[in-house]
Amino acid sequence: MARAQTQFESFHRQILFGYDSSKELRERRDALLEDLKNNISEDAPPYTTFTQGSYALDTGIHPLGGNPDMDIGILFECTPDEHPDPLVLKKYVRDALVRHNRTVSIRRPCVTVTYTRDGDPLHHIDLAVYSSNAAEQTQIAWCRESTPLAEREWKPSEARELTEKITSRFSGTDRDQFRRCIRALKRWRDEKIGHKNTPSIGLTVAAYNWLEPRTDSLDGKPIDLHAIRDLVGQMLARWIGTRLHVHLPVAPYSDLFERMSDVQMDDLKNRLMELRDALNEADAQADTHEACKILRKKFGEDFPVPEKSDTTKQASPGVSTSGRSA
Repeated sequence: MARAQTQFESFHRQILFGYDSSKELRERRDALLEDLKNNISEDAPPYTTFTQGSYALDTGIHPLGGNPDMDIGILFECTPDEHPDPLVLKKYVRDALVRHNRTVSIRRPCVTVTYTRDGDPLHHIDLAVYSSNAAEQTQIAWCRESTPLAEREWKPSEARELTEKITSRFSGTDRDQFRRCIRALKRWRDEKIGHKNTPSIGLTVAAYNWLEPRTDSLDGKPIDLHAIRDLVGQMLARWIGTRLHVHLPVAPYSDLFERMSDVQMDDLKNRLMELRDALNEADAQADTHEACKILRKKFGEDFPVPEKSDTTKQASPGVSTSGRSA
């Protein structure tokens, strides 16, 4: 059988968006935080900042079409009772960051700073605004500038706790495989799902819940093909009626796929079934060249296909086994 592990790892290096590939965006982030410190209103409470989202989890990918992002949390030292209108704090952040080379807008979950080049989005940084309630639970400022006062709200959102849970789920080479599999699923989603309601965090938490590391029983080397295939199988096995439910493991414990319509959910299920079948078909190939041709159809042009003359080799007699989680 062809496992294409070399190609999975090459694919991962090609699509990952991490520390080495984010120098420009990190510099933008640092400049934003410096502007925030220097320009924020004197009426604003003190605050601390932290990185969140896929950059903090080390599961980011280069998006198709460009415009990568970074997520920053701004935790103000106040309670929702002290600032019942969350828009006030979001405006403090927005007003401190407005510059000629940026577009700064208040969206419902965050303040978004977008950088453009020749009129096209280059990358963006999302800054989520938080406070802590009396129980020291973080609350996110949830409103647009146009949201009526009565509908502006503080909602439970434990972003730092989520990062800690996910990053500590595995260790060592199991963690490496975990991140490769998440990135591969994200790129598959970008290639094959034609709507935006299948969020990356939903796929990440599905992997947090159900991925089991897979390795060769003889040499202990990872087998990403089996790990992804078995994860997809676990997701399909957990469909309840017409829907798959994937809940955040921290407050507010919401269903990450709740915004998907039944039609979109049916499409996701069909696409996952097609992916599972393709992974099984690739696994059954004796030639890595043929296996990678199948995989490229699901993961896109960045998935490498080696020359046929280099890939006709005897398959390893080992079997896939589960790894150990931290």
